[in-house]
This record gives sequence, C-alpha cells and structure tokens, in this order.
Amino acid sequence: MTQLAKLQADFQAYLLDDVKSSSFIKAMIDDNKVGAKKRLSIYHDAYRLRIIEALATAYPQLKALLGDVLFNKIAREYITAYPSTYRNLRWYGSEMREYLLTTLAQHPVAAEMADFESALSLAFDAEDVPELSLQELSAIPPENWDALSFKFQPAIKFVRTRWNTIPIWQALEVEEMPPKPAQESTYQSWLIWRKNFNSQFRLTTEMEVIALNMAVMGATFGEICANLEVEMDEEQAMATAAQYLAGWLENGLICKVTLIKFAS
Repeated sequence: MTQLAKLQADFQAYLLDDVKSSSFIKAMIDDNKVGAKKRLSIYHDAYRLRIIEALATAYPQLKALLGDVLFNKIAREYITAYPSTYRNLRWYGSEMREYLLTTLAQHPVAAEMADFESALSLAFDAEDVPELSLQELSAIPPENWDALSFKFQPAIKFVRTRWNTIPIWQALEVEEMPPKPAQESTYQSWLIWRKNFNSQFRLTTEMEVIALNMAVMGATFGEICANLEVEMDEEQAMATAAQYLAGWLENGLICKVTLIKFAS
C-alpha cells in the first residue's frame, strides 16, 4: 500500500470509527490556530450530519413522528450499525425498518412508517415503462382472455401494517395532528405504485393481493379466475378478476399483455 493510499484508508477509518481510536490524527500537522483534533472533528461531524440529512430526506414523516432529538439519536446509532457502502446517499437507509424493529420495539409504528416511506421512494425511483391502454386490451377477442398474461410496472410494492401507520403518515404529511397509535384488528395490505411521476398507494384486500401477485408472477387471467373460485362461484370469480384488471389498468400498473399459447 502506498503512503497516499494508507493515508486515505486511515482517514476513512477515522470518519467511520470512534475519533479516539483512529491513528490518522498522528499524521495531521498541528498549529496554534485550530488544533488538529478540532479540525478533524469538523470532518467527523460533517460526515455524520450529511448522512443524517439524507436519512431525514428519505424518511421525512418518520422524523416528524419521532421528533428531531430522537430521530438524530436513532440516525447516529444507525450510521454506526450500518456504515454506508453506497456512492449515492439516495440508496442509504434501506435497513431502517429492521433497525427500528429492534431499537424501538416498543413503538412499532416507527418501523412500519420506515417501511412505508422506503417503499414510496423505491416506487418513485423505479424504471419508467409504458402503460397498457384499455383500447389495446379491448382489441383482444373475449374468447382469448383466459390465456392472457400481463407484465407490470417495476414500481409495484406491497406494505403490510398492523397499526394505523398510514393515517398517521397522512396527517404528518399535511402537518396536522396525527391520531394516536392504535393496533388494527387485522393486518392491512397497501399497494404502492407510481402514476404521473408520483408514488401512489391504496388499501387492498387480501384476495386482490394474491391475485396481483399471481399476475406479476405470470399467471394467466384464467388461472387467476380459477384461484378466486376457491372463495366464490365461477361467475363471481370472473367478475371479481375483471374488476381487479380494470383497476390495474386505470392505475397504470400494466405495461404489456401477452397471449399465451398452450400446447395442444
């Protein structure tokens, strides 16, 4: 290792580790104006402050929920637990949900909100794809619908919550007093996607979650109908599947349709 490379490695170790444990300070030239320790501490603090700023940008309503003091404390602890390996801070913070499940286990809304805000960000950053139009789908003869398979936009995410996390997030988003944390009677599933360059979300039923997951994995419209027939009769299953499909089209979730040719 060259002397320059060693200095760079020592400087990185100084930024990432405890100030007192780094040997890099020995390489600094001291002066009578601002001592080496103080000058280096500016870099040490600035590194963390920049990452905390990035985390606050990624999780604005989590910060509003926790408050500045607790959020900054959590963020500093998170930086120590998960040193950044990203060249772009946009992708830092993906383990926040898992971290909060342990460090704030007594406040489960925090972990759920981190999961929700992360999903919104991922949906926003997902690859752009064209939307399938109703006219394109209508051009396919009804007798072929059973064999239709769909390709969906990569922005689609699901988030499951057990608490009233989303109403709390919505109140904080418009700077209103949020409701008190309350546990829901059952888990709720939220569909997240992007429409018109904005992340969108809505509450979904468990049946739609299963149907959409089947469709994303390549199941045909006929296979989705057949699966719904476990819960309802054939006519209701087809009507329900058609309703789901109409909603997916309206929301711009589908980008391509394929007619599957089965072996005879």
